[in-house]
Amino acid sequence: MIRINKNRFVLLISSVLVTFLSFVIISSSLQITFAQSNISGVVIENENIQQDPLPSWADNQIKQKIIEFIKNITNPQKAEYYIAPEDRIAVFDNDGTLWSEKPIPFQAFFSMDRVPNVISKNPALKEKYPFKEILAKNFSALKDITQNELMTLLVSTHSNMSQIEFDSLVNKWILNATHPQTKMLFVDMVYQPMLELLNFLRANQFKEFIVSGGGIDFIRSALSSVYDIPEYQIIGSSLKYKYVDNINWTNSYINNNKSYIFKAPKIISLNDKYEKPANIALHIGKIPVIAVGNSDGDFQMLKYTDDNNDIRKSLEIIVHHDDPVREFMYDSHAESVLDEAKK
Repeated sequence: MIRINKNRFVLLISSVLVTFLSFVIISSSLQITFAQSNISGVVIENENIQQDPLPSWADNQIKQKIIEFIKNITNPQKAEYYIAPEDRIAVFDNDGTLWSEKPIPFQAFFSMDRVPNVISKNPALKEKYPFKEILAKNFSALKDITQNELMTLLVSTHSNMSQIEFDSLVNKWILNATHPQTKMLFVDMVYQPMLELLNFLRANQFKEFIVSGGGIDFIRSALSSVYDIPEYQIIGSSLKYKYVDNINWTNSYINNNKSYIFKAPKIISLNDKYEKPANIALHIGKIPVIAVGNSDGDFQMLKYTDDNNDIRKSLEIIVHHDDPVREFMYDSHAESVLDEAKK
């Protein structure tokens, strides 16, 4: 159930977690449960742990390493470990890290639900992939969708509207949208152990950021309150914004003739792989000391955190999905980072 390798890289928690600077591999070491409730705060004060801060985690070496790391870096008497509160930055991927992502990333379901509306305004899309397959509910044909095709789908269903209109669509969608297999609300399919980790870090004066390949606007609207992470601490792929006022009005009926932000059909940032560290530097301005991901798209973010901190002052974690019973089992698109972890 548990494999532990320690050298200069990460904690790898199968089914929900890896760490680069101590590359420890955990296989099915967590009680994988989806969260539907809030978690009370737990604070570590120097050497004294008041209560179990990670109750859903198996009581093993991995859990203890995380607790020990937090205990050390929050203890000003341990100068070789201590990190000042203003430098306690943690970055988390979203899909497959904080919530589930199978059979396809959940934002794609939102896009598919938007397809009929988009085609009504642009009938020519009706005969094009993947719009034709979505209309026919031929979802099996989407299993090999390329990133470019997925981006085309996302752009067409997320743009040509005001920011206010888009947020309203997402907020309505999350109230009823359910997973095709579990029948749970998508917003309930977040990992309880990861919520506990977020809460644990927050209680110890960490500022947490989501750094996702998913759409920044979608995550902000759907998940900010779920994770208790402010919208301005969410970084993701983004479309071009256009400010509309009384000088350049094209749709003045939107927002009651007040100025607004318009979402144009053009991607300006695909927040994946090499873009993640670049956007961390751009939007945060500090190097994280904790980085958590689950795929090769997170590799550079993990390596950036590892390379630019003292070995005693960073923790990198990757979710390894190896539990086919309680969640999903897959290594696809995580081969490189898992291989690095095993080294």
